[in-house]
Amino acid sequence: MNINARGCLAAIIALSAQANAAPKWIIEIPAPNKEIRSKITDLGYAIDEVLSDKVFVLGGDADVKKLSESGYKVTPREYQERFEVFESFGPGLVYHSYQDVVRELENLSGLYPQLVSLESLGKSHENRDMTMIRISGMSKAAAQTSNAPVIMYMGCHHAREHLSVEVPLMFAQYLAAEYAAGNAQIQDMLNTREVYIAPIINPDGHTYDFVGPSSRGKMWRKNRRNNGRGSFGVDLNRNYGYGWNTGGSSSDPDSEIYMGPHAFSEPETQAVKAFVDSQPRMTTMLSFHTFSELVLYPWGNSYDKIGQKDGDAKDLAVFEKMASNMSRWNNYTPQQSSELYIASGDTTDWAYGAHRIIAFTFELSPKSMWDGGFYPGTRAIHPTFQANLKPMLYLLEYADNPSRALSERVPSFDFTPARRGVPVASFQDLSL
Repeated sequence: MNINARGCLAAIIALSAQANAAPKWIIEIPAPNKEIRSKITDLGYAIDEVLSDKVFVLGGDADVKKLSESGYKVTPREYQERFEVFESFGPGLVYHSYQDVVRELENLSGLYPQLVSLESLGKSHENRDMTMIRISGMSKAAAQTSNAPVIMYMGCHHAREHLSVEVPLMFAQYLAAEYAAGNAQIQDMLNTREVYIAPIINPDGHTYDFVGPSSRGKMWRKNRRNNGRGSFGVDLNRNYGYGWNTGGSSSDPDSEIYMGPHAFSEPETQAVKAFVDSQPRMTTMLSFHTFSELVLYPWGNSYDKIGQKDGDAKDLAVFEKMASNMSRWNNYTPQQSSELYIASGDTTDWAYGAHRIIAFTFELSPKSMWDGGFYPGTRAIHPTFQANLKPMLYLLEYADNPSRALSERVPSFDFTPARRGVPVASFQDLSL
C-alpha cells in the first residue's frame, strides 16, 4: 500500500469512527416555543427531549460549536455511558433481538394457524426480512368479499427505540391468546377486521444497536445504508413521500435526521409504501416510537391543522377525539406532531396525506431521558404495554369507522389487565 492510499484509508477510518462514536455531550438549548425548536431541527439535529423551555440533543464538540455559532446559548452536560445500558430486573423480562422477534412471530403462527399468518413486508438493505404477521378470523378472500377494515401497527423505525418493538409484539401475543381463550370481544373484532403487526421496520439498525438484553446499546437511530465516506444510515421516519424535504430533516448524510437522497429511497420505506398502497381498506395505523409519553397525529411537516391546506376538517375532530380518549388510559399528552417541532417525511403524515388513513404515533415511556430514555430497562416493558393496551384495542375497535368515536361512548375494555395511569416514571435511576 502506498503512502497516499494509506492516508486515504486512515481518513476513511477516522470518518467512520466519528460517524459511529458515542456522543460526548448532552447539549441543553433554550427553546421556549415550537418555532425555535424547528430551527434547531433545520440545523440537522434530532431533538431527543422537549421540555417547556428547553430541549436536549446529543452531540460532540463540533455540535456545541455549531449551535453556539448559530446564536444559541448552549449548556453541554457530560454524556454518561449508562444512558446506553439495558438493565435486567428478573427472569422473563427481556428485550428481544431481531432473531428473537422473528422466532416469536413464527411461534404465534405455529400455535394459532387458523388465526395468525406469517408474512414479510420486504427486505432491508442488508437483506433481512421485515417480518410481519396478519391476525384475523377471516381468510384474505373472505375479508376482501366482506370489505373488512384493515389496521396496521408498526414498531422500530428508529433502531435504538427497543420498547417500540416489545409493545406491538406483546399485543400480537395478547390478541392471539385472548382469541383462543374465548374472549368474545376480541373474537368479534378479529372476526370482522384484518390486523397487521410489524414490530421491526428497521431490522438492520435494530440488529446493529442490539448488543444484548442486559448490555449496552449504541444510541443508533437510522437504518444501515452505506452513504459512503464512513457515513451510514437514513432516518426512515424522514424518508416518506408526503411533504418530504419541507423542514425538520437534513440533506447531510451524517445527520441523525438524514432524509435520504430522495423520498422512499430506502427499501424499508419502499416496503411499507408498497404494502399500504396495496391495502385500500386500511383505515387506521399506529406507529410506535420512544420516548416522551405522547399521542401524536398529523401534521408534522406543517403548523397548519388538518383541513386548512390539505385533509378534511372533519378528520381533525376524529384525530383530536381519539387522541384525547386514548390519553385518558395511558396518561400521555395528546397533540399535533408539529407542536413539538416541524418534521417532514414521517410515517403518519404520509399515511394520512396519501391515503387518508387515521394514523397516530405513540411516543412511549418513559417521560424523560433522565428516567431511562431510549434504554429504560426491562422493568419498563410490562407497565408500558399495560398502559397502552386499551388505546391499542380502542383503535382496533374503531377501525371499521373511526368517525364513530365522535358520537359513541368510550368502551371500557374491562376484560383487559390494563391499568389506567400506570406509574412509569422511574424505570431507571438516572440523574444529571
